[in-house]
Amino acid sequence: MKEFIGTFLACVIVCSIFSFFFLGLIVEYIWFAIILVAFVFAVLITAFIKQEARIEELEQRVEQFLSSSAQN
Repeated sequence: MKEFIGTFLACVIVCSIFSFFFLGLIVEYIWFAIILVAFVFAVLITAFIKQEARIEELEQRVEQFLSSSAQN
């Protein structure tokens, strides 16, 4: 959960900077749009981070399995 909050806040900051430059295009409901886009980005980034951690754990398990089977 802490990782998600940090990612979400980073996305809010990036989206705020982006909206500062394109404020003329996005006039109505700007904070709603920023928070919505940041939330979507944070969900996607968090999912990729979790997937990367799971892949690393799986790689370690495969290496352990291969090293134990090579010894036998």
